[in-house]
Amino acid sequence: MDGDDRPVITGPELTARVDAAFGVTGQDLARWPDPHPDRSPADEEYSRLSGPAKWRIVGARAEAWLMALAETGLAVIHREAPVRWRVPPPTVVSRTVRAAPLAEGALPLVVARSRLGSLDDAGVTLGAGDPAVCVVWIPDCGCDACDSGSQDVLDELDRYVFSVVSGTFRRLWSADREITVVSSDARRAHWGVSGKLSRTEVDSVLVDPTGWHEVSGASWMPAG
Repeated sequence: MDGDDRPVITGPELTARVDAAFGVTGQDLARWPDPHPDRSPADEEYSRLSGPAKWRIVGARAEAWLMALAETGLAVIHREAPVRWRVPPPTVVSRTVRAAPLAEGALPLVVARSRLGSLDDAGVTLGAGDPAVCVVWIPDCGCDACDSGSQDVLDELDRYVFSVVSGTFRRLWSADREITVVSSDARRAHWGVSGKLSRTEVDSVLVDPTGWHEVSGASWMPAG
């Protein structure tokens, strides 16, 4: 489809569509506050996963995104889609949905339901590209100690999905070094498991990624 023929929609308008859809997909799921607003987690909370079903609220939010992307004409949604991963994600995936953007040069979005505790679909694993790189898995742990409340994980999902849709997502890697860009002011940089790239090193790579592999794409949303 020609870019001029795609619907013009702004980021706030798209988010409003997601919120409206979430009113349907998440209507039977309870939200909860941060259980540790003014204290450190107790030692026993680190080995406890209470009520893993509550995390299905993240999947409901992801479903709201898929509905909004389809309704606005920004993507075609493929249910139970086979997905090629560059590197298999560290989660156990039970089913996958692929959102194929209509914008030329944009990255496909993978929304996978993943196992948490004894439940096959309580977690969400996001991917981008084809083959897909694993963007993030939410919750990253799910134990009681790491629980920071439902709004925190919903915001995290929104941040990562919007980064792919808006075209700000970048994944770069070289040997055991990895850089993930979510937005111009929100970066994560990893160097193996023992250290991190400095901010100066990250900035240098992002300006000139010569020698690095990169997955990135255009915005799904045409300019107004």
